[in-house]
Amino acid sequence: MSNKVFISHGDIILDKIYDGNLNLVKQDGGGSNWNSLYNLAYMGENCYAIGSCGNDDEGKLALESLKSHNVNVDFVRVDNTFTDVMNIIIPNSKLGDDTVIHSWYSPITNKRTLEFRDNLPVSLPNELKTYDIYVLLDKFEPINLEFLNNISNKKVCLDIGHVRFIEHFSKQYLTTFFKNADLVQLNKNVISLLFERLQVKDELEFFELLDLDLLIITNGKKGAKFVYKENGELITIEQSPEVLAKVVDSSGAGDAFFATFVQAYAYSNVIDAEFISNTFKKANQASRDVISNVGSRRK
Repeated sequence: MSNKVFISHGDIILDKIYDGNLNLVKQDGGGSNWNSLYNLAYMGENCYAIGSCGNDDEGKLALESLKSHNVNVDFVRVDNTFTDVMNIIIPNSKLGDDTVIHSWYSPITNKRTLEFRDNLPVSLPNELKTYDIYVLLDKFEPINLEFLNNISNKKVCLDIGHVRFIEHFSKQYLTTFFKNADLVQLNKNVISLLFERLQVKDELEFFELLDLDLLIITNGKKGAKFVYKENGELITIEQSPEVLAKVVDSSGAGDAFFATFVQAYAYSNVIDAEFISNTFKKANQASRDVISNVGSRRK
């Protein structure tokens, strides 16, 4: 039995998915970190959610979506408040637009549905302290940092996918937080602001600043760039997908990609060209499985 446990920390989120005419077509669990954890559980890993949600129908649906694939939710705090909701609008493909809209505001009521509160547990449950811990995070709030600081035997895997989750923080704070990381996935859209904020000129300097094991820079359909160190030398590799899937809903593609690399990283003693090539193929297949259906998770 593996001594590895994969966990994430934050507000539990429900996705409400609308078509181009704003008809609600699906409700399912969401949030990049939870999607990644779900994918790891789908691949057979031992996964735990540590966070909070509301005692409402949205919270019950979001928790059930994690439980349905054996993500342990025993350490999720349920409060008498509302559950955060991400509103996803899938445009009409007949108009030639596959840009999915993610909004913190309901398209029906125009009210904000996503708040990211600080009422989160900050201690690792005693039951998990003997495991090798892999922490997945996509948000970088002080309460997430406090949680990280309370874990000793950990590897930290960060998915930095949205400018809005880093734009309000100082260089000093971001540097302090990100230096906890061992593996980082960057969406190409965040690079400009992130590198400016950290005062680094490129991905190599970023890698060196954080002393990473692996840096992944995703670029949508064009593939990804990887930076790692081999025999003391920085290596950069670019990979492009051999097969492109028809996009039904692009939500969650990067989360499935990230989860696949996190799993491979957890079980590999060596990061080299062969590791990158083999894992890239698996990660692309996982992404294709997600984007071929409505919703951000494999079924």
